[in-house]
Amino acid sequence: MKESTGQTIMIQGEQTGILDADTVLITGNVSVPAGGTLTFLPGTTILTTGFFGINVEGTLLAEGTINSKLVFSVADTSGFYNLYDSRGGWNGINFLSTDQAGDSSIFSHCTFYYGKAFGDSINKMGGALNIRNFSKIRISDCEFKHNKAIFWGGAVFAEESDLKITNTEFSDNFCGTPGPPYGYGGAACFRYSDADLTGCRFYGNSSTGIGGAVSCEYSDVLITTGVFQDNFSGLGGALGYLRSNPDRPVSCNLFTGNSSLFFGGAISCNRANPSFINNTITENHSVSYGGGFYCNDSAAPVLINTILYGNYAPEGQQVYIWDVNSSPSFYYCNVQGDSAAFGGTGGIGFNSPYLYNTDTLPLFSGIYPSPFTLSDNSPCINAGNPDTTGLMLPETDLAGNIRIVGNVIDQGCYENQSGLTATGRVNKELQILCYPNPFRENVTFILPGEYHGNCSINITDMSGKMVFSSSSMKGNSFNWNVVTDKTTGLNPGFYCVSISAGKVNGSALILHVE
Repeated sequence: MKESTGQTIMIQGEQTGILDADTVLITGNVSVPAGGTLTFLPGTTILTTGFFGINVEGTLLAEGTINSKLVFSVADTSGFYNLYDSRGGWNGINFLSTDQAGDSSIFSHCTFYYGKAFGDSINKMGGALNIRNFSKIRISDCEFKHNKAIFWGGAVFAEESDLKITNTEFSDNFCGTPGPPYGYGGAACFRYSDADLTGCRFYGNSSTGIGGAVSCEYSDVLITTGVFQDNFSGLGGALGYLRSNPDRPVSCNLFTGNSSLFFGGAISCNRANPSFINNTITENHSVSYGGGFYCNDSAAPVLINTILYGNYAPEGQQVYIWDVNSSPSFYYCNVQGDSAAFGGTGGIGFNSPYLYNTDTLPLFSGIYPSPFTLSDNSPCINAGNPDTTGLMLPETDLAGNIRIVGNVIDQGCYENQSGLTATGRVNKELQILCYPNPFRENVTFILPGEYHGNCSINITDMSGKMVFSSSSMKGNSFNWNVVTDKTTGLNPGFYCVSISAGKVNGSALILHVE
């Protein structure tokens, strides 16, 4: 498809055909009739001059290229952050009465900015895309940024839609009001939908209710090889699954840096039973309960080959189970504190299947851009379920590498590529006790009693930057004071501690709080 030419055109009303222009100004609501096709060429910038949108009853084609993207936005963003009026945004692309017999609408290499779902109830969903009862939509290699909805789906809302979204980034999208009805899915909300989310990335999205990035209700959504980072919500800082019994898994995803105000810093399952396969859930935080994972209302999710480590909450740092009727099960997982550390009424009396799990430092590599890959001496290597039949695993891990190296899959979303087995490594790992953890000014590192010689200690942030180093650790304990050791101004967050005692090495994660 050729690129757009260097001209500006203005459109409104019913539109079909190919729009050959560098800039398309939408000066009133646009509609694509049933049986018609509207095509935007690569390199086109589409700007609305007011709160206008595109209503699609036929087919919309917006196919850019990696070097010639399409941009959908509004000409004037003044007032966008006022949730209660339409200023500063545009009314998105709406598939509300789309002809079921029509061809697929395709979006590739598109960027969607400042969509704002505002109006009556049906128009308060999906800041950039509002999709109902239509499945023939394909989205790939796109970006959704700074979109907003009053109710659900800050960027995308899909109801009874089995759309496919591939290799797409969602960042800084938002939905919800401070009071009911709270927002579901800061980036995307799916209801009664069997959608695919493959290779997508979610950064800094938020909602007021559940699912800072994604919420799924009465749905079966395939979520695989994705990154969920720095998202926020009341429940399920990254992902909220509600009232669903899906057949397809949440697999090979990284959940890190997400947070919640109430429950489930990373994930919340409310009367939902999804399978979580080979996910890495680490360094998430809840202000209240369940730093990593939360279950409520008879939820019965299944976790397999998953790492739950280094998350934080005042109660139930890794897992919080609200009620005795919720029964999550765990197989071949690495869970910090084991099931004995589960919080909540259902956690205290936990009696669901908990088989072949471990509680040991994952020994992440700490090497950017993928700090949560497994180091060559990680005990998570070859520690997954030897039988992966029926797990619906992707062919590659999160980094695009072969998913199974050797005969047994690794735990977590990354597969170590060294080809070495984990046999004999655990015995070479130096176990480090860190107390208190989390800490404010002081933290003490204690080694097993047999280590009394000189040891070296290095402390780095999660980007690998050294914040403290010493080779004068004597005996089997060392106290680190961030004030006296001239590390004042240390930012709150996770830090990696590495200690070497002769030929034996160990590492630990510590959390510095204000």
